[in-house]
Amino acid sequence: MRGYGNSAATHKDTKLYHINQIMTEKRIGILALQETHITEEQRRFIESKFTRRLKVFISPDPENPTGKGSVAVVLNKKYFGIEGTKATEIVPGRALLVHTTIHQDDINILAVYAPNVSGSKGSENAEFWKKIEAYYEKHLRTPKPNVLMGDMNVAEDGMIDRLPTHNDPNEAVDALDNLKLRFGLKDRWRSTYPDKKAFTYPDKATCVQADCSQSRIDRIYVTDRILETAREWKMAPSGIPRTDHLMISVQISSENAPFVGKGRWKVPDHVLKDKVFLEYVHTRGKAAEAELNSLTARNDDTNLQLIWYNFKTDIVNKAKEQARIIIPRLTRLVQETQVELDRILHDPVLQEIEKAERARDLKIRIQQLEQQRHSQRRKDVAVQHNLEGEIPSQFWSQANKEQKPRDMIYALRKLDATTNEHGILLGDAYEKDSWKMAEQAKQYHDRLQDSGINPENGNGWEQTINEVLDHLKT
Repeated sequence: MRGYGNSAATHKDTKLYHINQIMTEKRIGILALQETHITEEQRRFIESKFTRRLKVFISPDPENPTGKGSVAVVLNKKYFGIEGTKATEIVPGRALLVHTTIHQDDINILAVYAPNVSGSKGSENAEFWKKIEAYYEKHLRTPKPNVLMGDMNVAEDGMIDRLPTHNDPNEAVDALDNLKLRFGLKDRWRSTYPDKKAFTYPDKATCVQADCSQSRIDRIYVTDRILETAREWKMAPSGIPRTDHLMISVQISSENAPFVGKGRWKVPDHVLKDKVFLEYVHTRGKAAEAELNSLTARNDDTNLQLIWYNFKTDIVNKAKEQARIIIPRLTRLVQETQVELDRILHDPVLQEIEKAERARDLKIRIQQLEQQRHSQRRKDVAVQHNLEGEIPSQFWSQANKEQKPRDMIYALRKLDATTNEHGILLGDAYEKDSWKMAEQAKQYHDRLQDSGINPENGNGWEQTINEVLDHLKT
């Protein structure tokens, strides 16, 4: 984060206000922050400000909490229940362990902010990794991390993770390797993109010497078990002003998690403002209204529900069509600049110095565009809050509602599941697909409706129904 911005926690320029926005927009469950300079007072402030949404754990620097170091981990209550969540300081101001659960599985996240390496000197960075190992040797009951994430400040392979290329001190690289081996941690991003050049930190200070250094020093390591369900490894600007690193992210699920799907689709905000789409909705709505007014008889081919369904279907299809055509300007510019950046980084003709200079300029451009988009979104929310924040509305209800994970049914026993003579279920007895689970629940309740009905009884069943109805007083 490179500090929290304005020293007053309540000031509009403090970066603390941006945390809730990026976690909501980007649907982040756990956010690890480095170089936060957050004090206990500021931690309490952000929790009180977003008490229904965020839970914050911090580890400030013991010597200078507002001037250097400090790490923090923020949980989004919409995706994580905070009951039973614990935080442990491993190295004060540098390493913070947070233990929580995801889909009934334990997840232990070690957020780190490692010391810098300088030229051939990596002793301080190496000593940091050794301190973490020493802590675990002394505190055997502390949960072992299955996720290690943050600013490592060391590149494992300087020939691909640094520009211009150079290797970092062996003592720092070896110490990090030893820690990874101890906990069985792996860099999946690199194994997914073995030859890709992408950097999370442009060193602006060296650019005056025509050496625009860049590096991939922000990484996420995970164990093999998490590796199986981890996907969507990304690095992108956060949008928070005056930050100098890209934000890296990954989607982590669990073997226990059922297949849920993408959820309900909604019309994007930028399409709602599109004149072509609005004219289509107006015209199509008039046509649907005419159909309703001309309706004289109801049948399977023409009825109110069918007209309404066709109207909604046409609107959704038109919105999706326009969404593909109209990409928000800032989003389009970011995509185009990112394509150009990838081309520059993998251009075999360019010299490293020229490649570093051009890549740095493009990366700064991407950060500026993302910050513009981030700021515009803040303005839109502020306007909406001024208009609807004090009146009963959907916006007001959502803003003041306690955020908590949805109660989830993880599996249903299949209706045709069989057991052996000891009552033990045989074969694949449980369904985890949400669509099939819903269908199974429907079938179960349909069977309840038919339970006790004897189709051979004929008129006897009708007589029973009439006897029951006779006892009801309207």
